[in-house]
Amino acid sequence: MREPGSRRGRGQAATLRVCVTCRWKALRSVDDEAVRPGRRLFDLVRDEAPPERKGRVQEIVCLTHCMNACNAVAMQRGKTPLLMTRMAPDRETARALLAMLDRFDESETGEVPEDRVPGAIPLARPLVPPGVSRAGRRP
Repeated sequence: MREPGSRRGRGQAATLRVCVTCRWKALRSVDDEAVRPGRRLFDLVRDEAPPERKGRVQEIVCLTHCMNACNAVAMQRGKTPLLMTRMAPDRETARALLAMLDRFDESETGEVPEDRVPGAIPLARPLVPPGVSRAGRRP
């Protein structure tokens, strides 16, 4: 088994992108909360990441799942991105996301079996549905 974070594909390690614009459904406007839940989760994941892995955790502006906050995606060249959603912005989730980044990195395709998804991540699924190319066409 490879070490988590080892390079594959074209020399790129898997990255975790955490949406910093996510907010809760109950908020009536974008200004209802000074720090959005997505930003809080990103900051917690970066806090929990060891120094050598901090560069693999990046912020992203909007994953278009705004009403299912909080959201993150694991990505690596040659693999189907893995979307994780409906998460709480807490330390347990931050640790779970780092564990999922390792599991995603270990996978040949980017798929992580459901029984290996931590409970702090209610939903993890391919960002691109199976059988659909990134261009939106069936092969």
